[in-house]
Amino acid sequence: MSLTQTVYQALIAFLCSAVLGLGVTRAQAGNLDDVQALMFKNDLSGALTRLDQHLSASPKDRDGRFLKGILLTEMRRLPEAVEIFTALTRDEPKLPEPYNNLAVIYAAQGQFDKAREALELAIKTHPSYSVAHENLGDLYAKLASMAYDRALELDRANTTTKTKLALIRDLFAAPPPAAATEPAPANPALSTAAESARPPVKSARPSAVATTATKTPAKTTAQASAPAPSAIAEIESTVRAWAAAWGRQDVAAYLTHYSDAFKPATGVPLEQWKTDRDTRIKTPKSILIELMKLDIKTEGDNATASFKQHYKSERLNEWTRKTLQLRREADAWRIVDER
Repeated sequence: MSLTQTVYQALIAFLCSAVLGLGVTRAQAGNLDDVQALMFKNDLSGALTRLDQHLSASPKDRDGRFLKGILLTEMRRLPEAVEIFTALTRDEPKLPEPYNNLAVIYAAQGQFDKAREALELAIKTHPSYSVAHENLGDLYAKLASMAYDRALELDRANTTTKTKLALIRDLFAAPPPAAATEPAPANPALSTAAESARPPVKSARPSAVATTATKTPAKTTAQASAPAPSAIAEIESTVRAWAAAWGRQDVAAYLTHYSDAFKPATGVPLEQWKTDRDTRIKTPKSILIELMKLDIKTEGDNATASFKQHYKSERLNEWTRKTLQLRREADAWRIVDER
């Protein structure tokens, strides 16, 4: 497999979605939580040993098998991972996730026809599975980029092809690296194919918070109208810190990100909302928060941060779209509205 280390890490960043959550007992869920805890610590061998013990007792557990496929992928044992996911598509043909993860592996190996077929099967089994639709779009963009590159090799003077290739690369362009003084994301997750070498991927490694880099604003002749990079970095850092505090169930830190002018969508008084949030955040045994496709827009001292949010606890596992309205107050950005 001719993947660079960077590309492989981009693949892994999305290859570990939360377990499927279908029909697991409390004991099974506890076992898989132990496995994910070891994965958090990067103890992949220990995680695999623990997972094999679990599967020896529950060989048909869908979540356990799915997680093993993810773990084997992370360990770069891709043929074994393909066997796991392929077996799951046979045993659980109505589940789209195994097809999607097969597509990720095939794309990483350059087997784009197989990746496309797997994504089409994922969509056929679950037409509303947005992850597969997005990955299929990214795959087609990848193939288009390759075709345009080849066309330019044959005809360097073809300005139309150059324009089309530039549009694709702008669409999936990664932002410039943050200044050295800015903290790097704890576990950046890439949700689309960016450069010509990057495979289309979408799922997520278990982590306290996984966020995507913010899209770079489109360049125009009026550069002064573009958001200042420092403001974008500050807002992104604020949103990431908000999600991290939520994930580690640190209510005090979580609430510091809200303005005193924040108006709860439920209409209850702010103090009552804070009390309710304290209870809801502290009640679960653990919380996983993932933010994907983070998009930030600013206008003076106001900003909008939109993203896809994955929330998982022992009680709930859901994906939602969320928008935060933020305002600069003194020297910090705080949330004034949340939808």
